[in-house]
Amino acid sequence: MYSSQREREMQASEESSRLDRIEIAIEKLTKDIDELRQESKDLGTRFGFYQQSTQAIVNLAFSLVASATVSVFVTGLLRH
Repeated sequence: MYSSQREREMQASEESSRLDRIEIAIEKLTKDIDELRQESKDLGTRFGFYQQSTQAIVNLAFSLVASATVSVFVTGLLRH
């Protein structure tokens, strides 16, 4: 009976150690998830800035093309 008591104590100790390792792993994963969530927010913000910048550049390009076109037509009309 002593050996079965000792075996139960060893099993309980092993289970406790295993639970401790699982808890540590869960805490690490939770921390990693929080960090990834923050990085995702940061990337979303960066993407928004990138999108706005791209739209501004496209608008600038169209306005330059339009002003060049108007300039060519006005110059052509004034010469005749």
